[in-house]
Amino acid sequence: MTSLTPTRPQTAKSERKTTLKIAYNPKYTIAKYGFDTTRKAQWIADELQNGAVPNSALVDPVSFVDRVKELISEIHSHDYVQALMTGSPSILATSQGFSWDKGIWEMAVNSTAGVLAATEIALKEGAAGSLSSGLHHARRDSGAGFCTVNGLAVAATHAKSLVDGRIVILDFDAHCGGGTHSLIKNDEQILHLDLSTNSFDSYEPTGENCLEIGDYSDESYLEAAEEMLERIPGDTELLIYNAGMDPAPMISGETLKEREQRVASWAADRQIPAVFVLAGGYTWSMSQEELVELHLNTIEAFTQ
Repeated sequence: MTSLTPTRPQTAKSERKTTLKIAYNPKYTIAKYGFDTTRKAQWIADELQNGAVPNSALVDPVSFVDRVKELISEIHSHDYVQALMTGSPSILATSQGFSWDKGIWEMAVNSTAGVLAATEIALKEGAAGSLSSGLHHARRDSGAGFCTVNGLAVAATHAKSLVDGRIVILDFDAHCGGGTHSLIKNDEQILHLDLSTNSFDSYEPTGENCLEIGDYSDESYLEAAEEMLERIPGDTELLIYNAGMDPAPMISGETLKEREQRVASWAADRQIPAVFVLAGGYTWSMSQEELVELHLNTIEAFTQ
């Protein structure tokens, strides 16, 4: 696994490099609390290291950790950050739904560093990903819904120092990204487009931001996804994609695979740098093998 050095990337649009880089290190899963969000990055990393997706490679985002700590402290409140680091007060330290241990903070920092690393790689090479999940419900003052630190808002904030155009957060997790909305709703450079199949964490959109919630069939879901892609403005210079697999089983795995191919193709055809993260997907509704396969579909789509 290769280590990375933060740099100011060249933002000129260019051809994709051959190998898709995906950020990961073992601290993504260092928390003691055992749950899909704290474990599946390792499951997928193991498959990638065994060659499950050709033309992909894992890279270690550890060099971004210091910058991430600064950004987390900008995005999230002092009291919440201290709670994640120390476990006190417990109501904040466990607000995402996980029992606290020192690994919670290390998990959140390294996973968020991966989103930053992927952002810089994508701006140089066209696309990149991170095996991060548990992001879009986290708010300034607390975690929520299995989300500890809002890596989407952190990465978008970091990207503002790297690009002049629009930054789009495209959220196709089953649940609404209310935490992301609360953090970026007043930022005119960041556009938040949210397609949901469940009203958990719903909110009232502002400005050009968009939230669509529906009881979709496979066909109508793909139509809604296409409509969201059409909302992305022409001056977009970075797409941050929250690639949730939790619309399954209501939405079929075949349809979610097609969704990933459409998102990846849309960005590649327009030469818009794209970053993806894993987002939701849980073994209470499918087997571990099925869940891993769905997330591998995202990675495979972005290698094309």
